Amino acid sequence: MPAISHTTLSELNYNAFMEVYDVSNKSQIDNKLASNIKRTLRISIFEGSFTQVFLNWTSGSVLIGYMLYLDASTTEIGLVASVPLLAQMISPLAAWLAGIFGNRKYLTILTATMGRGLWLLAAVLPQLAIPDSTRSSVLVALVLLSSIFQSGTGTLWADWMGEVVPERQRGRYFGFRSGVVGVVGMIANLVAGWFLDQVAPPISFQTVLIVSIFSAAIGIFLYTLHYEPATSGSPLSIRETFNLPLREPNFRRFLSFAVYWQFSVLLAAPFVFLYFIDQLKMSFSQIALWSVIASSTSLITTTQWGRVADRFGNKVVLAIGTFLAGIALPLNWILAGLTGELFFIWLSAIFDALAWGAIGPAIFNLALVSAPKTNRVAFIAMYSLVTGMAGFIGGLLSGPLLTLLTPLEFSLGSMRWTGYHWLFLISGLARSQAWRLVRLVKETSAWRTRDVLKEIRFAWRGIGFPWR
Repeated sequence: MPAISHTTLSELNYNAFMEVYDVSNKSQIDNKLASNIKRTLRISIFEGSFTQVFLNWTSGSVLIGYMLYLDASTTEIGLVASVPLLAQMISPLAAWLAGIFGNRKYLTILTATMGRGLWLLAAVLPQLAIPDSTRSSVLVALVLLSSIFQSGTGTLWADWMGEVVPERQRGRYFGFRSGVVGVVGMIANLVAGWFLDQVAPPISFQTVLIVSIFSAAIGIFLYTLHYEPATSGSPLSIRETFNLPLREPNFRRFLSFAVYWQFSVLLAAPFVFLYFIDQLKMSFSQIALWSVIASSTSLITTTQWGRVADRFGNKVVLAIGTFLAGIALPLNWILAGLTGELFFIWLSAIFDALAWGAIGPAIFNLALVSAPKTNRVAFIAMYSLVTGMAGFIGGLLSGPLLTLLTPLEFSLGSMRWTGYHWLFLISGLARSQAWRLVRLVKETSAWRTRDVLKEIRFAWRGIGFPWR
């Protein structure tokens, strides 16, 4: 990593750093600060890897399979995917508490411990003295309660790491981190998929959940080794925590895009893995293979998209990524169902890496650059709140919408169009139009999408990628 500039040093609170380390030589402080930042960036990759194992094994196909074992209804499956987003509405409270305590590290550790530890109850759910008919509902409630704490963790971590990573390197760093973490998640999915296919439930699901909690504990320990810069700005009242972000016009434009995007995604997202299991009859191992293809590809795509974002801005990366996610992913899911060919599912994994490798880091970075540095945690909290609300509403509507669309199924020769296909089509069309809102967000030095596409076209002709 290049040496930390004096500009970056001032952003990370020079005076506070000098008091902590009791040194008067500025070059010594520069070196100490650079060392702390480098160490934290390395540790964060390991932390993210252990945390990703927990996240993968408490969501996706594992969670859907566990819900099916507990005889969950379609509505409950839609809810279990969307209640984590409802929990994000608690994020401003986490931001307010961070301002009061003035320390994000220990608050992050506390919320992470509570949120991830609650999964012990989910793991032993089949042994609890509750009626079988209510266990799936109890699991939904546990996911909601756990997500409330984890939402606070996410808000605090985003603001914390947003100050640690130098702005000029965010795209590359978070792109690389996402790629490495994705590969770890891929391996975790392979292991879980194989294990769930070999071992009968509920022991299979319980074992996976307990191991995931152990992995989460390692990630929480690694938080203690992170460097935390001093917070900027004065503590806000709870009212100001809500009001301040909404008074910034550019941040409001970013929120409009984020709300629309999250709602569009969650209209279909709760039922993708159910579609793989129920309609395509895929095994857990095959779903894990899908994850392998996506994660392997994303190791390359996230890093490259990060370079594109650093060179051309996050807006163009989001515009291209959201369009791909709206067109390529639903199209391949639909073709797999109509033809019975899993080739389209494997192809969708590649497009998944291309699309989400762009969207994930870019939307995080655009949230950071759209918010002022002072009291930025309140802005991140508001982003979490409104997208959580939008995603929850989308997920809540997805189950009834699927039920409403199911009677509209029809056959065309040997091909059958189902309610899932209608759902994917509606969500895909909505996703593909998100670029119209992202282009309204102002970002310093951001290129227009059409100009970047020209550069890419020139690159294919052999001129070379200008961001290298």
